[in-house]
Amino acid sequence: MRPLSWIPVSIVTVVHLVALMTDATTAAASTQVLLMPALALVLLVLPRADRGPAWPWALGALAGSWVGDSLPKVVPEDARFLAMVAGFAVAQVLWIVAFTRVERGRAPMAWTLLLVVVAVALLAVTVPEAGALAPAVVGYGLLLLAVAWLAASHGWVGGLGGALFVLSDGLIALDAFRPDLVDWPERDLVVMATYVSAQALFVVIILLARAPDRPAGGSSLRRGRDRLTR
Repeated sequence: MRPLSWIPVSIVTVVHLVALMTDATTAAASTQVLLMPALALVLLVLPRADRGPAWPWALGALAGSWVGDSLPKVVPEDARFLAMVAGFAVAQVLWIVAFTRVERGRAPMAWTLLLVVVAVALLAVTVPEAGALAPAVVGYGLLLLAVAWLAASHGWVGGLGGALFVLSDGLIALDAFRPDLVDWPERDLVVMATYVSAQALFVVIILLARAPDRPAGGSSLRRGRDRLTR
C-alpha cells in the first residue's frame, strides 16, 4: 500500500493534534486545512492499474471533506455551521457512491442495529434543539448512517472507520445543539482524532477493494484486502 505515501498525512495529523492539545489556535487552524489534501496524496500516487472504479469518488469525498474543513474559516460566523455541513454532506454522498462501486459483503446485523440505535438517540437529542435546521439535521443523520453501514460491509476496517465517523460527527452535532452534553476540555481533540482516523480507514477500504467483476487473484492490494476483510 505504498507506506511512504502515508508520511505526509501522519505528520500533518500529529502537528494538528499537538496544536489542539497546546491551544495553538493558528497552527491548529492552518494544519486542519492540510489534513485531507495530505490524505488525498495516498490515492493520487496509486498507479492507474490499481485505482479502480471507486477511486475518483473517494478522491471527491476527500475534496468535499476539505471544503467542510476550510469553508467555515472564510465565511461569516453565522454561516459557518451550514458551510461545514454542506461540505461534509457532499463528502458523505460521494463515500456512499465509492463504497457501492467495489465488491462488498454484508454489514453484521448487530452492527446495523447498533447504528440505528445510535442514530435515533442522536436525532432525538439534537433535532428538538435544531429549529429551522431540523430537516437538514435529519437528512445529514441519515447520510451518516448510510456511510457507516456501507463502510461496515467492507469488513472490520470499514466497521471501525464507520464507528469513528459516527463518533466524530455525533460530537459535532452535540456541540452545535446540545453543548451542555459535551462540555469537556478535550472534545475538539477527540473530534479531530476520530475524524482523521475514520477518513484514513475509508481510504484503506478503497486501496484494498476491487470492482465486483475484477479477478480476485494477483496483486498485493487484493491479497491485503482479503486479509483485512476476514
